[in-house]
Amino acid sequence: MKYVTNKMLEDLRIDSAQYVEWVENALSVKQKSLLPPKISIKQDGHRFFNVMPCIVPQLNIAGVKVVTRYPGREPSLKSELMLYSNDTGELSAILEADYITTWRTAAVAVHSIKLLARQDYTSIAFIGLGVIGQAALKVYIDTLNGRCVNIRLFNYKNRARDITAKYDCVKNVRFTIHDSYEEMIIGCDVIVSAVTYAETDFCDESLYKKGCLIVPIHTLGFQSCDLTFDRIFGDDEGHIKGFRYFDRFRSFNETADIILGKCQGRESGDERIIAYNIGIALHDMIFANELLKRL
Repeated sequence: MKYVTNKMLEDLRIDSAQYVEWVENALSVKQKSLLPPKISIKQDGHRFFNVMPCIVPQLNIAGVKVVTRYPGREPSLKSELMLYSNDTGELSAILEADYITTWRTAAVAVHSIKLLARQDYTSIAFIGLGVIGQAALKVYIDTLNGRCVNIRLFNYKNRARDITAKYDCVKNVRFTIHDSYEEMIIGCDVIVSAVTYAETDFCDESLYKKGCLIVPIHTLGFQSCDLTFDRIFGDDEGHIKGFRYFDRFRSFNETADIILGKCQGRESGDERIIAYNIGIALHDMIFANELLKRL
């Protein structure tokens, strides 16, 4: 049995395109995987204990990811993952899973963009530039493959200016910095949000242009869009069906349905689409299994 740290995984220096490929691979086996919705135990509004089990028979792996948040701890949010052989039930490895959580979350968001954005899109907004938001931006830029795009960033704690300096050498990308969510959203083709706190929606749903795609890494800020957008996709119906307006969605499919040919993705350039990725243990198990092979 191996014990694997975040540093050991970071030192592998996996290419961003590989992360996105692993996301696609995970969705292709979702139908035959055993994936109950995660169990979330909230103790006092500030502490939680989330348990995410999964079995992937096709890959002979099973596992459980545990995510905890304790405000008095440093860091307050931590995750661990136990990976088993599905044939024998033997524990193969215990992994610190913060690294996996960050990069699979980022890669899932970018995969949704590649799957559901208009082919001719030219602008994308990144709202929320914490660890996850910056990871998603990195995976996105790393996998642009020469596409020219305007990236809109929200002006918060100088993070936007630091990021524009970091990617100054990327010639096919132009950054603009905005002081309001409305500025970022009006006329924008793709909106990615990693904001962890929002009291209300970012703006009125009428301000989102025809043909836009919203990718909420965290689900806050878009509730009114649930009622009016043409199509909504999600990583797992078991997670999404608890949404307030789920029964009133105009259309809903799991993202895996597109990969498996059960439904079409974007059907027109005018469709407004939301891709909710709440986070499924299947991605964590696939990432853990692939990373262990490379250690």
